[in-house]
Amino acid sequence: MCLLLIAYQQHPRYPLILLANRDEFYRRPTAPAAPWGDGVVTAGRDLEAGGTWLGVTPGGRVAAVTNIREPGTPEPPGVLSRGEIPVSFLRGGQTPERFSSAINGTRYRGFNALLFDLRAKEPLVCAGNRHAPFAMTPGVHGISNGAPDAPWPKVRNGSRCLAHLVGALPDRLDTENFVTPALALLADDTRAPEPQLPDTGVGTAMESALSSIFVHIQDGELGDTSLSGGYGTRASTLVAVNTDGGIQLWEQTYTDGRVTGEPRHFEYRDCGVD
Repeated sequence: MCLLLIAYQQHPRYPLILLANRDEFYRRPTAPAAPWGDGVVTAGRDLEAGGTWLGVTPGGRVAAVTNIREPGTPEPPGVLSRGEIPVSFLRGGQTPERFSSAINGTRYRGFNALLFDLRAKEPLVCAGNRHAPFAMTPGVHGISNGAPDAPWPKVRNGSRCLAHLVGALPDRLDTENFVTPALALLADDTRAPEPQLPDTGVGTAMESALSSIFVHIQDGELGDTSLSGGYGTRASTLVAVNTDGGIQLWEQTYTDGRVTGEPRHFEYRDCGVD
């Protein structure tokens, strides 16, 4: 997952609205969002490592993870898949704060993890192994492949557009007022001008290709053999949690940068939040 746009306590009916793009190699096997066999997790699944980039539970919990772009950093001994972090949180009962403090960050490559539980004292926590876990403040936030709220073009632009979208939302979300404009926001493939690019050590051409909200790098485009088969946005996911703990998830998938089918929709009603 390479972009999370978060509106936290910015709408009277929906304390959490989350928009996300998962960027990945086109050749990496993936299953679309669906309820998993355990009856707890609803998420897409990485069929190579077994985890997920974003998922929800009928109980109103949400978790997502992004990697941190740090080329040349050695892989830790006995490295674990970052995709197991959302799964472990969703399947467990710990608060976001307690779960984040117990993550053994030394076993993972760089990551940010977003953890949400409406029933917790601190409902929204950002964990990671390049910063201390912290409770997120009310507002509109963005996380890509660097520090939370780093002023990358896709983070700034996406956060601004999400704030505008949330400000116009009524009390009930539907395709016209939310799903269509949110997916359009996540489909913006405008690359940032060179002076605005971050410097994460991958070179100007790659920084540019990764700077858009929606990423599409064709096989051989950059002359980089590590991107054989192409790389880009594989799924756009929308999540909305209401004040009663009800939760909705929509997912639109893509193949080689093109829309695949209609958005999937999953809805879980009031989970009994007081």
